[in-house]
Amino acid sequence: MSNARASEALKLYREFVRCARTFTDYNVREYVRRRARAGFAKARTNANDALDALARGRDALEVARRQSTIYALYAKFSRASVMEAKEEGGR
Repeated sequence: MSNARASEALKLYREFVRCARTFTDYNVREYVRRRARAGFAKARTNANDALDALARGRDALEVARRQSTIYALYAKFSRASVMEAKEEGGR
């Protein structure tokens, strides 16, 4: 993979992580992080389809951004999960 593609892939990964932070639901937030990590690890092993993998990654990022907007609209109706309660200073 060339340096330009590698830096573009790194930038895309960082955008995925930032997008994951915008989800209010712990389960969805962690799912997006996990899928991003797994997707980039898979694309790293298959360097022949680097351009195709970047294009699929951009498409998936747009879907995640749209979903985070939808989740934000309904966040006031959801309850905090047990994992989020622990992060806020619970036991």
